[in-house]
Amino acid sequence: MRNSCFVFLLLFQACAPLQDAVNPYEENFKCKARDDAGECIDTPTAYKKARYPGVVSENETVPETGIEQEIQDNRYRVVAGLLQEGKKPLLQPPKILRVLLLPYKGEGEELFMSRYVYVKIEDSKWILTDLTEK
Repeated sequence: MRNSCFVFLLLFQACAPLQDAVNPYEENFKCKARDDAGECIDTPTAYKKARYPGVVSENETVPETGIEQEIQDNRYRVVAGLLQEGKKPLLQPPKILRVLLLPYKGEGEELFMSRYVYVKIEDSKWILTDLTEK
């Protein structure tokens, strides 16, 4: 038993170069970026900083509710600007209702599993236009 363990350890040690060939990257990655080459941050934080600039500052994490509030405030500012400008038309999207159908048995013993059905309740329409009918 001891000999087989020794042989196993010897083979395992011999496989170390193979491991380096399969995964040449270090397990403990340390960012070595220069000051002028960006910053070292995790992917979710990088996405938030790129998508919502000014909301997430360096060395600070903003809770999701803060980001959502900032997004909503930005939307209100855009709409307020459109209302004040008065020259750009706006297309209101259609109203869509999502309905969940629960599983049911159909004719001929078919089983229909749960799924969503989307129903258009109201069509899209133009708002904030200067168009008048003659």
